[in-house]
Amino acid sequence: MTGETAALVATEYGFEPTVDDGASRDLKRRPTPTDSSSLPARPPIVTIMGHVDHGKTTMLDWFRKSSIAAQEHGGITQHIGAFSRGANVTDIVILVVAADDSVKPQTLEALKHARAANVPIIVAINKIDKDEARVEQVKADLARHDVEIEDFGGDVQVVCVSGKTGQGMDDLEESILTLSEILDIHAETDGMAEGWVLEASIKPTGKVATVLVKRGTLRPGDCIMAGTTWAKIRLLRDESGAEIREAPPGTPVEILGWKDIPSAGEEVLQAPDESRAKTAAEYRQELRDRERAMTEKSLQERQEREKAERDALLEGDTEFFEPDQNSTKVLNFAVKGDVIGSVEAVCAAVLEIGNNEVRPRILRSSAGQITEYDVEHAATTNSFIVNFNNPIPGYIKRLAEDSGVKILDHTVIYHLTGDVKEKLSELLPPAISTRVLGEAEVLQVFPINMKGRAYKNIAGCRVRNGQISKSAKYRVLRKGENIFEGEADSLKHGKKDVTEVRKGTECGLSFKDWDDIREGDEIQAYEEIRERRHL
Repeated sequence: MTGETAALVATEYGFEPTVDDGASRDLKRRPTPTDSSSLPARPPIVTIMGHVDHGKTTMLDWFRKSSIAAQEHGGITQHIGAFSRGANVTDIVILVVAADDSVKPQTLEALKHARAANVPIIVAINKIDKDEARVEQVKADLARHDVEIEDFGGDVQVVCVSGKTGQGMDDLEESILTLSEILDIHAETDGMAEGWVLEASIKPTGKVATVLVKRGTLRPGDCIMAGTTWAKIRLLRDESGAEIREAPPGTPVEILGWKDIPSAGEEVLQAPDESRAKTAAEYRQELRDRERAMTEKSLQERQEREKAERDALLEGDTEFFEPDQNSTKVLNFAVKGDVIGSVEAVCAAVLEIGNNEVRPRILRSSAGQITEYDVEHAATTNSFIVNFNNPIPGYIKRLAEDSGVKILDHTVIYHLTGDVKEKLSELLPPAISTRVLGEAEVLQVFPINMKGRAYKNIAGCRVRNGQISKSAKYRVLRKGENIFEGEADSLKHGKKDVTEVRKGTECGLSFKDWDDIREGDEIQAYEEIRERRHL
């Protein structure tokens, strides 16, 4: 429907139409130049991806000549968050595969994201210094997953390296330079800047976002926006924390001056002035509020429809609707992390856990240290607090303990998900199996006068296998069909009450609330074994 048609319809129904020119309040990226060859060259943006513990951080440590690997918990890079974000903002992907472990699930995930973003890759087969290294096996596994490496006639470079000893690292650098020359990457250094938010967090200095500049140059005093927030740049810092005067294309830079924390993965656009940045951010917030309201309304309508269907079903036939027996048990969580990227990664990992019997529900998630409100909210909603890579103040620990709130505190995401699985597993009903303790055959049935005119059948039995005890559970089989399951009422040897009878011994046995025992029936004594289940 065109705007004119919509206005006519509104007028027809007695409404005064107004034109929403909100789109003009938003900021848009500049058109991409048709010929970029005349623009200044920019350094390539390289992303290192791969499976856990395959040596990504050690390799990065070698490139940067820093000590990152020693500082990373569990020997893994934690702040990757969503691999897809890294692939979408990069020019080259280095796919790290351990020579002693070959292709693993996260290797394939990284490969999928690189392909989806149409980003060229260089395969780095790492840890070749190990005795267990199987380089040819890794190449074969890569080829099996449609990676067309140069050894097999493709165009994907493969470099054998050791991030630990430095072997082959010079060759890897040369491969990166060669590929970047082929890609011939250029970008404007002037004009309105553009980029992407890689990480965002709250630090003692304020709200900070790490931004990768793709076009233009950012300087202190510039106004930018990302998502529904904006900033007047107060300070720029490079990766070592040193203050810098400007950030040209290809530069990752920490930006201070945000009004609110932007979300990782948001596009960053420069505005001509503070008023324009604020207006665009407000417009986007209005759009999100509208979308949220529409979503909530749609959800409410769906819930009302489902309730009506359930009510109709209950009125018709209750056999098909068992809400208590079939409902999924839910465990509430609140997620806190050091940076937004970590929070996103943790939320995604937690929500993948569960089955049709138990599942997690994340009520809140945010970057920054755990606050008193977080603890109070968790206590009110009966939630676990998942804390990732965050120091916990002592008074918060004491408050959580006094409030009965459990904090799952971890610095390695795989340990964290294991802890969440354990908590969810506690809600699973146990797996119940049975073990036959003994078997007996009914030789004769004796009706015994209990009181007055009441009679009770006593089964005269011989124990054929194992032993039977009064405390066991029983099942009675007649011609192979199970006709009774229950408990013993009495167990006698002769006229004496006994607790158990062994193989080859005759006994008298009666059952609680069941009297239809017959000669020739088979009796099994068994126990139920309850075993805890795990996700």
